[in-house]
Amino acid sequence: MSAELESLSTDLQSRRPGRGVSPMLVALAVLGLLLALYAHWRFGQVDKRQDRMRQQITQLREVQGQIDARTATLAADLESSRATWRSELRGLREVPAQVAELGASVEELRARSESPQRAWVRAEALYLLQLGERRLDFERDVPTALVAMDTADARLASLNDPALRDVRTRLGQEINALRTVQLPDIADVLARIGQLEDAVPTLPVIGMPVSEVKRNKPEADERSRLARAWQRIRQALRDLVSLRRIEPATARLVTQEEESLRRQHLELLLFGARVAAMQPDGVAFAQSLRAANLWLTQYFDPASPPVEAAVAEIAALEATNIEPPLPPVGEARRLLQGVIRGSTPAP
Repeated sequence: MSAELESLSTDLQSRRPGRGVSPMLVALAVLGLLLALYAHWRFGQVDKRQDRMRQQITQLREVQGQIDARTATLAADLESSRATWRSELRGLREVPAQVAELGASVEELRARSESPQRAWVRAEALYLLQLGERRLDFERDVPTALVAMDTADARLASLNDPALRDVRTRLGQEINALRTVQLPDIADVLARIGQLEDAVPTLPVIGMPVSEVKRNKPEADERSRLARAWQRIRQALRDLVSLRRIEPATARLVTQEEESLRRQHLELLLFGARVAAMQPDGVAFAQSLRAANLWLTQYFDPASPPVEAAVAEIAALEATNIEPPLPPVGEARRLLQGVIRGSTPAP
């Protein structure tokens, strides 16, 4: 561009004075000036952009320095944390052995503390089982035996001892077998026997009872002595001879003593049946009722409705089984005794 300006200035100087300036040259000069201004402006813009870029680069370098410093700090912290973790891991490697040792100590202390309690609970359960067996053997008391055996099972369950697994299994079988026993209603049987005993004084006996002579009371005092004397004579004559129509089956005369003896004997037989039911003793119960039934049919009027009702009631009672068979028990107790002997240290 400078070469073009120089050529233009040379052309201008070479022209002769007095002829005017060429428009082309002016336009070129203006265009060159504009181009120079534009180039100067562009160079200024580029310089400004370069300045901004230098500032940004400076800022980026500052940020990078801060990041480097932060990274170095984090690296130092990380290295310190790694060292701390390594030391803690070395300590944790010793923890399992310490935990195992502590667990062994705890188990030993637990065994020492629970051993007396375990022995006490086992002895208590053994006593309850023995009590239940005795109630069954001597009194056939199934409800009390069930309560004792259930309590023993609950006490053994509180130990959570694997050595008692077989004992509890066998004990559960014995308890279930006892619960299937059909127990008679002893209270109802005793009430029915009591009703029979209350009805004995009203049952008619076979024969004609000889009752005491019932004399008429003397008349009022307003009668004369002769009338009273005649009344006494008539009463004495009636007492000498007594005529009464009787049946051939009841032709035998029965005194009051014999009638009372028959009733008392029947009451004793029923009382024996009541005692046998309370024990309970099935053989004695059946024998007493059978004897009472035989006594009723022999010495009391079988055609009388009360006697017929008493005979039917005795037959119904005789069919009642007051002594049902009991399942065998005792195996759980023997197993528990074996466990207790096995856990007892030898002297």
